[in-house]
Amino acid sequence: MSSSQIIKNAEAIVSIDARGFIFGSAISLQTSKPMIVARKPGKLPGELIEERYKLEYGENSLFIQKKALNKFHSYAIVDDLLATGGTIDCVSKIISSKNKKIEGILVVIELNNLRGRAKLNFPIESMISL
Repeated sequence: MSSSQIIKNAEAIVSIDARGFIFGSAISLQTSKPMIVARKPGKLPGELIEERYKLEYGENSLFIQKKALNKFHSYAIVDDLLATGGTIDCVSKIISSKNKKIEGILVVIELNNLRGRAKLNFPIESMISL
């Protein structure tokens, strides 16, 4: 994952709560690129940007610290799983709301039958497609 062109083009990594942190931190360590976290409610201090997304059974929110996106212009989104695309779409909206560029999305597993890729308008690389 760390040798991906998406990572090479990005200035920083945004990893998604919580399993995305495992892969995002490994990529960050290997590439020396900073990692920003997108977290669930109640987990981050300071001023936050919130975006809501739908679940099969309701809604949830993800947050990124406002100041975290100020320093860099381009980002790679890293997560463990791409299913319906709702979580990654939520994070992409936060990044885009600050007029920042999303170079692409890296996931370990993609569940093709849930068609999450169709919801996202960015390059996507998955290690395993099921």
